[in-house]
Amino acid sequence: MKIKSCKIYFTLFVLLLLFQNVLAQKFGQLTGEVTEENGTPLIGANVRVEKTLLGSATTAKGTFRITKVPVGVVTVRISMIGFETKFVENISINLNEETKIDVQLKPTPIETSEIVVTAGKYEQKISEIPVSLNLINSHELSRKNIYEFDDALRYVPGVNVTYDQVSIRGSNGYSRGAGSRVMILFDGIPLFSGDTGEIIFQIIPIHEIERVEIVKGSGSALYGSSAMGGVINIISKETSGNPIYYFKTYAGVYDKPFYDQWNWSERTRMFNGLILSHSRRISDLGLSLSFFRYENDSYRQNNFTKRYSLFLKSKYNISTSENLSFLLNMISYNSGNYVFWRDSRNALIPPVDDIGQTVDAFRFNTHLIHQKAFADDFLLSSKLSLFHNDWRDNTESFNQSKSDMIRSEIQANYLLSENNTLTAGIEANISRVKSNIFSEPIAYGAALFAQDEFKLFKDFKTTIGGRFDFQKVDTLVSEYHFNPKLGFNYSVNEDLFFRASVGRGYRAPSAAELFTTTSVAGINVVPNPKLKSETSWSFECGGNFTLANLVKLDAAIFQSEYYDLIEPGFDYKGEIIFDNITRARIQGAETQLSVNLFNNFWDVNIGYTYLWARDLKEKSFLKYRPRHLMYLNSIWKVDFVELGIDFRYWNRIENIDQEFVQLNIIKDGDLREKVFVTDLHLTFDLIHLGIPVRTYFSVNNLFNYNYVELIGNVAPIRHFVLTLEGIL
Repeated sequence: MKIKSCKIYFTLFVLLLLFQNVLAQKFGQLTGEVTEENGTPLIGANVRVEKTLLGSATTAKGTFRITKVPVGVVTVRISMIGFETKFVENISINLNEETKIDVQLKPTPIETSEIVVTAGKYEQKISEIPVSLNLINSHELSRKNIYEFDDALRYVPGVNVTYDQVSIRGSNGYSRGAGSRVMILFDGIPLFSGDTGEIIFQIIPIHEIERVEIVKGSGSALYGSSAMGGVINIISKETSGNPIYYFKTYAGVYDKPFYDQWNWSERTRMFNGLILSHSRRISDLGLSLSFFRYENDSYRQNNFTKRYSLFLKSKYNISTSENLSFLLNMISYNSGNYVFWRDSRNALIPPVDDIGQTVDAFRFNTHLIHQKAFADDFLLSSKLSLFHNDWRDNTESFNQSKSDMIRSEIQANYLLSENNTLTAGIEANISRVKSNIFSEPIAYGAALFAQDEFKLFKDFKTTIGGRFDFQKVDTLVSEYHFNPKLGFNYSVNEDLFFRASVGRGYRAPSAAELFTTTSVAGINVVPNPKLKSETSWSFECGGNFTLANLVKLDAAIFQSEYYDLIEPGFDYKGEIIFDNITRARIQGAETQLSVNLFNNFWDVNIGYTYLWARDLKEKSFLKYRPRHLMYLNSIWKVDFVELGIDFRYWNRIENIDQEFVQLNIIKDGDLREKVFVTDLHLTFDLIHLGIPVRTYFSVNNLFNYNYVELIGNVAPIRHFVLTLEGIL
């Protein structure tokens, strides 16, 4: 049956490629500028030609260019988060000529017509997708003084971050850097290393992010392994048409700990960062280059960080219908190796034996993306990427690892009709690891995927698709998985729509979970080459209602069934081992409410998620999953001044790794409380006054509340951040 499914999807993909020889058409170009009503350029606005696959995003100057637009009369949709969607009709496109339009967008607090690309691997309205999706824009990242990407996720409804591991609707617990059930993409390309399979947050260039799309629920039908809990896609900024010089500098200081006995340092603990960036276009070549430096003393002993990174992005327009993009992102850092506290009375310092331990790492990811539009309704994309990871520490085991992950993908998008879009592709990957902790395995895999979205009726959209994956690790048994997906979306009117979806997910174990051989705090970690892939079935049903662009309500119920869930635990010898030990079920409900008051003066956003996450084998609550999550965001705006307050709440985590406490590995490790965290943000946007500068000030953990996200780890205490950024 699996072989038959493989043949079907391969045949479908070949048929799509045959559309290269479509009838010749005549084309022109569409250019323009998108601004606010006061003339301020809008960066990252989405511009799309209706009834085609053609589109673009505005640059730092608010300009855009769309090539290979069919000759004739077209309609263009312009949308951006925080602004009303606008349609420009009756635009005449002439043969081999450039047509220019200038568009002004009106601010609106609530918008349901944003364009996203992650849910279906092509551009579509957020109101037409069958799954829950949240967006984070670049302004929100700046307003909150985000300098570590995981901090941007801490206030997204349904998402919680445990130290450095992200979970969507309870999909992840904590496994200290070994594997993830949430896939992180950068411009649609996975950001996972070949050895640990973990999310490397430090390599993500915050200053180059245009927006973040967070898809909840299984994404394996399109993205394969590691997407069984959800997908987070980071969309980078477009290169600028005109020369742009950008700088951002910030400095922060940690307050004194709440308890005097925790005050281990005689000097003030500080952190700072500097970003320098330049973007321009030279003929048909767009370039963006940036440098980033970051240093953090940390509020904890032996938890310092020094980091340097370089980012390069280029896009070359080969012709009006073809382009080639190149990206290189490099990072080098040195940090202290803080694992857990000495005890609760010395909560900000590590055990004596851990003092002086450090980690050095060099990582880079690079990719090539080639796109060619053979017609306005057929787009072919090819992707090739490399993720290199090289790190070592000076712990008792002197752990070190080098790995390379190479991925390739060919994807076709075909607009069969105005109401029918077909997406299909083929993917392959290979990784090699050289490590004294993960052995030296070689892994490779391949996949075929296809998805069709069509409207049975005018306002009823159906999504059906699936992906066939093959995975092989060294001499271990090969695995085959087929992950289907079915989704529905019904629009009652422009303000009310309902959605439902069901899909299968899977995740192959990482090299770290299969082969780790090391010692942590005197406890041996042993390999388990018999690990199987974990699988799941996920279901969601929800709806979204908007009232007069003033109130937006979104609600959903969901359930996920997990099989052979991989979790770390202790074996009968008292050694740590990863094993398929859990049959789990996660059920829950989620609601989000957005309200705008007093003509855009006051915005309020509230999100609440309830999780019932059960280990069906042990009849207990799953580890490191909160039952209740609530997020509150309130923003006041007056001219160029913006004041924001963010609040988040978790209930006390019900289940942790009790063995670490019982064996006295982590002293007082069972101490944990409810989480009540408040952040305060103040923005001065002087660009509105003709000065090309913005200033941001934040107080994070305003009330200096002490809590732990992970056993034996006090979360950041109160700290102050001042940021200055400018565009020239």
